[in-house]
Amino acid sequence: MSTQPDGRWLWYADQGYDLVNSWMQARRGFDLTSVPRKAEISVTADSRYRLYVNSQYVCRGPARGYARSWPYDTVDIAPYLREGANVVAALVHSYGVSNFQYIHEGHAGFLLWGKAGSVDISSGPQWRVRQAPEFVRHTTRVSLQMGFQEIFDSRKEDGDWLLPGYGDAHWKEPNPWRPAGVMPWHAFEERGIPMLREELMAPQSVVAQASGDCATGYDASHDVVTLHVEEKPRWRTPVVRLHVDPQLSILDIDPTGANKYTAVCLDMGREVVGSLRLSIAGATGGEIVDYAVCEGLNGIAPVIDTRENGPCKAAFGGRLFPRSGRFLHEQFEFFGFRYLILIVRNSAVPLTVGVGLRWVGYPLKVTSSYESSDAVLGRIYDISAWTQQSCMLDAYVDCPWREQAQWWGDARVQGKNTFFLSADARLLARGIRQIAGQEVPNGLTYGHAPTMAHNCILPDFTLTWIFTHWDYYWQTGDLSLFRSLRERVLRALGYFEGMRGANGLLRHDPRYWLFLDWAPLFREGYPAVYNLFYLLALRAAVRLLDLCNDKVNARLCSGREKALYASIEKSLLDAGKRKILGGRDWKNKPVDQDSVHTYSLAILLDIWPGHHREMAEKHLLPAIGEVKTGSVSATSFYSFYVFEALKKTGHGRQVMECIRRRWGRYVDAGLTTTPEGWDTTPNVQSLCHAWSAHPVVHFSNISLGVWQEAAAWKRIRFAPHFSGMDHARGKVAVPQGVIESAWERTAKGVEARLSLPAGVSALIDLPGVKRQTVAGKGRWRFQCA
Repeated sequence: MSTQPDGRWLWYADQGYDLVNSWMQARRGFDLTSVPRKAEISVTADSRYRLYVNSQYVCRGPARGYARSWPYDTVDIAPYLREGANVVAALVHSYGVSNFQYIHEGHAGFLLWGKAGSVDISSGPQWRVRQAPEFVRHTTRVSLQMGFQEIFDSRKEDGDWLLPGYGDAHWKEPNPWRPAGVMPWHAFEERGIPMLREELMAPQSVVAQASGDCATGYDASHDVVTLHVEEKPRWRTPVVRLHVDPQLSILDIDPTGANKYTAVCLDMGREVVGSLRLSIAGATGGEIVDYAVCEGLNGIAPVIDTRENGPCKAAFGGRLFPRSGRFLHEQFEFFGFRYLILIVRNSAVPLTVGVGLRWVGYPLKVTSSYESSDAVLGRIYDISAWTQQSCMLDAYVDCPWREQAQWWGDARVQGKNTFFLSADARLLARGIRQIAGQEVPNGLTYGHAPTMAHNCILPDFTLTWIFTHWDYYWQTGDLSLFRSLRERVLRALGYFEGMRGANGLLRHDPRYWLFLDWAPLFREGYPAVYNLFYLLALRAAVRLLDLCNDKVNARLCSGREKALYASIEKSLLDAGKRKILGGRDWKNKPVDQDSVHTYSLAILLDIWPGHHREMAEKHLLPAIGEVKTGSVSATSFYSFYVFEALKKTGHGRQVMECIRRRWGRYVDAGLTTTPEGWDTTPNVQSLCHAWSAHPVVHFSNISLGVWQEAAAWKRIRFAPHFSGMDHARGKVAVPQGVIESAWERTAKGVEARLSLPAGVSALIDLPGVKRQTVAGKGRWRFQCA
């Protein structure tokens, strides 16, 4: 829902000039005779803000979005107010350039509207603003996909501008005062998801230590990460001690000497996402404190490659110039990492450094759980669940480290993970709308959005976007989202229909990146996997259109689906050999490529239903058993679809064995999250990638036996798999509450228990037990091998 704010857009200078990596401080002082019980205000900024009241941090935002309907946040600031003098203040940052989560429209600004008691504190002429003097603007990007390294010079502070008593007479009146509703911010919308959850935490241990001479020109460096890499630190067993605290762990750093450094590598204990907090005491004003973050180690050495060698030019870090005395600084943006490298330079006296983190993430209420007699499986479930939470910010993000981009192929799997963890569908719904909002003129979506990456238009992700409409309906029973985007879906489908060749198959469009999977699949000409994805999208559209009683478009899409199926059957299926081709080349000649991708999709699409078990045993089981065959195997991402096909053909045991073996390697390696691929190289691929966190789905289905059978989980099937364990128990979140499942082997056989929330019924499908439908609670005992 859009609204028209009362405030005016503020900036310290021309809102459309010299904005790259620019920073503004804004404040409004006012007096209160009494503190109101509630003081709800709304606030936003382009690009980002941090809001403070009386020097207390309140929140950050806004959520990512599009300027034409810019998101805003609503918060109650009453708990931060007091009688007498008050001040509301904001630190605002403009990227000044587009990236993988933000589209720059050439303007910057801050906007707030609302009252504190009887005082209207909406942004306008009573506010004071200035360019933040402490931030160095000319710094390098932290990656191709994100913003900038932060360099903060606390020596340029002129007092605590967040306090009511600070004198701002030398600050400027906002220039200009632009009313809300001007372009590029034509309209506004509520963020549509909760504010991010934030909590303070601190590193848990010291991993390594290094020291040496600072590189030439170190004090003027604009890329502090590459600077440190080029210094070639020699990491050794640490002698520095860390005094661990829940919020701010303490290090005592001996003097480095002139133009020398001491570096310490700290372990947060697991992958985290947040803003670094540094307190420094004892500085004289001539020191420099740099920081860098990474996800992995090589022995005890943190893995940070040079920008030239990394595909994403990753250089996540920043710099502080401490002032004399004691101060606390908090990084504005947030990074995803596990290991923090703290580098103290040019210190002549001992420094006491406090290190902490403001963790941020989507406030996912996890009500699910999993535990079994196999402890490794429990650990896999835990790291998968934490991976999913680490990849949920104001959007589903591929990873919190290098990109924080809302890639939609990833998001489809993440939505499934989330449903089994908490049943929360809000982030998926918001993402479906956002992907719809950035449209290629021919109807395609971008691979992620909002974005400036015009090279990241992935037609197969558009198809994924179409069938996530079905995922959302199947989870919630709500058709309103699809109804609101129905015409947008039809435009996208129109593109694909226009790309069908004389053979009736969908052909590759060389203007775009056809991803499908990182595996070496056939992609030119008429790829089989691409056509099967199109068939999947058409079937989802037909079902949704039927449910919406849109008979005209349902018939249209149904006709396309039948024609495509006939073309697939004629040109891609070899019935005699029961083989699916890899596709047809540009000359319509068959491409002989077997892949688990085609056979898993064929099973999910009910192609050749009489041969599904044969497909699974000939092509899918050898691949997940790591038997070398001629078939193209799947990555950890696409294995989601392979596992779905294997579950459908009754091979749950083999899925569990594969997960235990492959994901068990992550546990054995000490990882706290699931990585991007089977053999992930830190600083090249991500060690926290939720497209590989789908064991939470499969454990809930196979081991706990909870299978969804109707929209909105109104009906399930209870059919656990019992092989290889003595017991399993856990919870599965559903919109109505929580399903509790448990089973264990006893001297008298297997005893299974099920507890259902109101509004959910279950078909009982247990060995030797009469099939029945139950509600509420049930207990069964039976014999099972």
